[in-house]
Amino acid sequence: MASKTREKLIEVARQLFAHKGVAHTTMNDIAAASAKGRRTIYTYFRNKKEIYNAVLEEESDRMVDALREVVDSGAPVERRLRDYMRKRLERYVTPSASAPVVAWLKFDSRRIAKLHRMARDKENAMLSALIAEGCEKGVFRPERCALLKEFIYVAVSALDLQPLNPENLEERKRAIVAFTEFIMSDIQK
Repeated sequence: MASKTREKLIEVARQLFAHKGVAHTTMNDIAAASAKGRRTIYTYFRNKKEIYNAVLEEESDRMVDALREVVDSGAPVERRLRDYMRKRLERYVTPSASAPVVAWLKFDSRRIAKLHRMARDKENAMLSALIAEGCEKGVFRPERCALLKEFIYVAVSALDLQPLNPENLEERKRAIVAFTEFIMSDIQK
């Protein structure tokens, strides 16, 4: 029950932040919208900043959930790495559940940077584990994977910054496939 209440408070705060903005959302707003008293909120969070940080943590988890599913799928490691890279690159091709939250963060570069940093750290841990597994199993070339770990972060970050043109979605999808296949052909034995 306690974790359900905490989850509800985070979700209500997320919606309020998306609708009103962080600066214009108060603890009273969160209490009223969640049908909980202020005491209940303060049982879980000391202040609005803690709620805000919990919302960001939740959003970063949402951003990497699809990647986590790929990593945990049980498919052969080369398939999981290929699917991982495609999913990661497709993040900005298809709208996500995070769109409203990203919208309220859009004008605050520090907040959006923090959200992306939190997601990136989780993504890098999963990517490193996949690459290490492939090397251990003798599927990937270790010397090429060492270069890949440095390259992939920079390449994906650069693609994240590209403005998304709805008229070129198919072109972008083809580029994602080409990029992924190029990487896989280089690291596989």
